[in-house]
Amino acid sequence: MKTITWITPDYFLQVDLPILFQLKKYYQIKWIVYAQPNSDKEKTAKEYAQKHNIDINFFHIRGHRYSPLSYSQYCKQMQILKEYNSDIYYFNIIGFPYLLFAIKKYIPHNKIIMTMHHGKIHKGMQLRYLYKYYLRYLGKQDFNFQYFSKSQAKYFNGEKEKCHVIPLALNDFGHSDKVPSKDVITFLSFGHIIETKNIGLLIQAAEEVKKYCNLPFKVKIVGHCRNWEPYQQLIKHPDIFDLQIKSIPDSDIPDLFATAHYLVLPYKSVTQSGPLRIAYGYNIPVIASDLEGFKESIINNTTGLLFKANDITSLATLMQKVIENPQIYDIIKSKQEKYINDNISEKVIINKYINMFNCIK
Repeated sequence: MKTITWITPDYFLQVDLPILFQLKKYYQIKWIVYAQPNSDKEKTAKEYAQKHNIDINFFHIRGHRYSPLSYSQYCKQMQILKEYNSDIYYFNIIGFPYLLFAIKKYIPHNKIIMTMHHGKIHKGMQLRYLYKYYLRYLGKQDFNFQYFSKSQAKYFNGEKEKCHVIPLALNDFGHSDKVPSKDVITFLSFGHIIETKNIGLLIQAAEEVKKYCNLPFKVKIVGHCRNWEPYQQLIKHPDIFDLQIKSIPDSDIPDLFATAHYLVLPYKSVTQSGPLRIAYGYNIPVIASDLEGFKESIINNTTGLLFKANDITSLATLMQKVIENPQIYDIIKSKQEKYINDNISEKVIINKYINMFNCIK
């Protein structure tokens, strides 16, 4: 049985939780989690490891990971990993800027799989002007690489035979017995509210629908926002909005998605979307901008519906259409379920990981 040292930071925890316990059936896994001591993320990882009998160890960096002082800490940690002498080192972590150099110094290059969550740099990324050069440099390393979408993998500048594409696994936060209302169509927006998520477009589109549609509908917006006031000023009809402008516990997610008819993703730019994977996990149809990153993962009229990006009228027209034709919800929901089972089910994803790991000799 191959041995894998699997590295996960707290910010990618939800990426790995759906698959680790399944892969443990085929590999001996040593799990390293970067998390702040006594944090909720550390607690989540510890409970998961205990539940599934996974060998786990915790690392953390004192100070900011962008500080040059982090390099010496990373080196000490990579020395520890080197001693494990695993067959595979799977780094689902952003190595920018200093971790990569510690990895190169201590871990054999032919044993490394580095995940690539971005290929194309988008406007919302921190230090994006430096990060694009980091990605170019990283792609030239003699590692194996895993992307999560073909649309991002096409920007890979390294050896093509070392580039693997495996979609994100679907997130499951638990079961819910609740169902959407039969009387009111609910559109859900979920996640941190930042400029690139374009929530203002959703608000404006809902206001347009209100002008011309007499049927009841609700727009539920849930997520943390540093400055909500500019969005609040766009709201003219508070009765059509259900606002929870705050972070919510994971335990609230099942009911939140189970009671929605559509997840709405009006993004200006995207590489991948966590809320999309949650929606697929709960078989919720998706309405999204027709961005390149969405066209690959959302099959129009099958798993969801696409509208012209950054176009209020296009989104409003689509929202009004599904309100006035409630049968669309059932049709998309049925098609989505079949597509997921055939293409991105747990079994399909796990087999892709096994095939990738078999490439490491």
